[in-house]
Amino acid sequence: MKFDLRAGAFALAILTAASGAAWADAYKDGMTAFQGEDYGKALSLLLPYAKDGNAEAAYLIGEMYGPRSWGQKGENRNGVELDNKQAIFWWGEAAKKGNVDAQLKLGWWLMKGQDVVKQDQAAGMNWLLMAANQGEPQAQYEVGLAYWKGRGVKPDPIAAYMWLDMCANEPGFDNAANYRDQIAKGMSEDQVKQAKLMVQAFAPKISK
Repeated sequence: MKFDLRAGAFALAILTAASGAAWADAYKDGMTAFQGEDYGKALSLLLPYAKDGNAEAAYLIGEMYGPRSWGQKGENRNGVELDNKQAIFWWGEAAKKGNVDAQLKLGWWLMKGQDVVKQDQAAGMNWLLMAANQGEPQAQYEVGLAYWKGRGVKPDPIAAYMWLDMCANEPGFDNAANYRDQIAKGMSEDQVKQAKLMVQAFAPKISK
């Protein structure tokens, strides 16, 4: 029997397309399950994507293991046992892939230090800076305070002014302007001018 190379290639293309469509559908179903807070189903559907390097899936798995309430290990939340160690692991995987929410969350917990997270303000500041440079206002606020107070970095009033000014007009960040103005009182006119120029020159560096 003679093998038709073109027919074989066509069949392979169809199988590849079908496999890709099924892969995409499973991801969509996982996202839908997460949004519906069916975390047991979402975890089983999204875990393969997280293991394959999908940053969003990894972040959401971190959220399911360690939800916003930061519960204790063993507490069940809609099909997923809370596990802070797993949460940190998956947030870390997502953060390394450039997920801004994961960078913010991981940085915040490293700055604070709690439970399975050993305080490491230098490492926390690195993650917060990555998120801040992507334009995340909460990260910009945290970075501004860190530069002001010298948490994880040497105190730098120019950098503190810049980052607090960056988020000062964002909803919910009224304190940023107050802190910025406090810092400005101890700065020279040239330092304030330099900080303002840094704000004007800022362009978010979105991770791809």
